[in-house]
Amino acid sequence: MKIWYVSLLTLAVAASAAVAQSPMPSQQSRAVSPDHAAIPAVAAQAAEAPAILDCLECESGGRGFITGNQNFPNFIGYVSNPLFAIDPRAVSIWYPIFGSNWIETNPRLPNGNFQLYGAGLNLALTERLAVGLNQGGYAHADFERNTLIGERGRDREGWLNLGGFVQYTVFQDVPSQCLATLGMRWTAPSGSSDIFQGRGPARLATYATLGKEFGEFHVLTTAGYDFPAGSSGVDINFFYGTVHLDRRCFGWLYPLVEFNWAAHTETVDINAFREGGFIDFGNFTASGNTLILAAGVNAVLIPNRLEFGAVYTTPIATQHDFDFNGLLVKIVYRF
Repeated sequence: MKIWYVSLLTLAVAASAAVAQSPMPSQQSRAVSPDHAAIPAVAAQAAEAPAILDCLECESGGRGFITGNQNFPNFIGYVSNPLFAIDPRAVSIWYPIFGSNWIETNPRLPNGNFQLYGAGLNLALTERLAVGLNQGGYAHADFERNTLIGERGRDREGWLNLGGFVQYTVFQDVPSQCLATLGMRWTAPSGSSDIFQGRGPARLATYATLGKEFGEFHVLTTAGYDFPAGSSGVDINFFYGTVHLDRRCFGWLYPLVEFNWAAHTETVDINAFREGGFIDFGNFTASGNTLILAAGVNAVLIPNRLEFGAVYTTPIATQHDFDFNGLLVKIVYRF
């Protein structure tokens, strides 16, 4: 017990000595440490630092899972080509889609129209890494009867193939509002044969996407290569791309134009219409080389939360005398 008393007494004496040696508050306010003296110099150097330092500070601002990349607030994504053109930012969004196309073709293929009801989901795992589901939905098609479609050609409906992507932003310069992303798409043959889906093999596509802001203008461009993951009776390989241009007006309205193109590595057999799937919102696998114009508008109804977009599409150049006009409506909810 005496040892405990001696220890406590020693601690009390040491604490009293420490308190006695510490400066008073008024003395502390007048004392300047060497570290504090260096702060003005550091701040001056930071003010003269290159803009890239600001970019690095933006990236460390608490973004990540679900919240994604918030460094490009004035960008909007693609509208007319949801299968092949994907927002270069790692963002979390859910977007219902309705589309309707009218097809007028050469005598070997039937005239017709179809409607699609679907939704896509992008999920930001980090500020740069994103995954998503951007292909699928339910479609109803009404074609004229002919030998290629068969006797059941007039009224068809069913589920479309499922597809998704994974992508990573490899470069972003926030002060100049520029970014670049690399990714890979996949398509699973899971749809209904009644609407020419569900035929294998699965497909893959590698792609790159660039985005740049010029004042109130925004340019996005995507280029990729789509190929089968296995062998089948009809192997269709093609390059594809989209160019998007918009201008922000009044801080919330974005008139836009987009050009969607596809170029096959080989001549496409017209019978591939049955194997590759019918034309739908950017799926060019059965239509040969194409160039399609889309024009419309995107409205930001609630900043960083809710958007509404609509475009009308029409072909500029096609093979096999395809003529397919369409309307696509897209609602975007951002997490």
